[in-house]
Amino acid sequence: MGTIFKNRNIQFGTKVKVLKAYVWSVLMYGSECWTISKEMEKRLLAVEMWFLRRIFRISWTEKKTNEEIVQLRLANTDRSLLRLLRKRQMEFFGHINRHDGLEKLMLHGKVEGRHARGRQRQTFMDSLSRYINTSNKNLSKLDIF
Repeated sequence: MGTIFKNRNIQFGTKVKVLKAYVWSVLMYGSECWTISKEMEKRLLAVEMWFLRRIFRISWTEKKTNEEIVQLRLANTDRSLLRLLRKRQMEFFGHINRHDGLEKLMLHGKVEGRHARGRQRQTFMDSLSRYINTSNKNLSKLDIF
């Protein structure tokens, strides 16, 4: 992939299409059920900017900010990786929420049993409710997609 991104004979638009078709599809495989923390959001934004900097041949020594790079829009790009991830998660949540079954019970955390000691792990519902700015109870009542 590095040779494609470094090649000066390939247009920027083609490079962005290759990025979205090959790299994003591999990166986003199974992302519907990821629990996204703030740290993971930062890492996803960082890897997206890393690829855009490689495509636009912007060195770190040029000291350009991420906003300047996004404003270049040489290939009509925007920061869409995190938005695509959230869209997939909302579609997955809507799909599970429409059906009654074990998946829905597990997603809403209504499975009987004991919790492990220590701090509770962040759940899928917690990350979705943080994204939508609502509580878990209100989230389970929503009809999404």
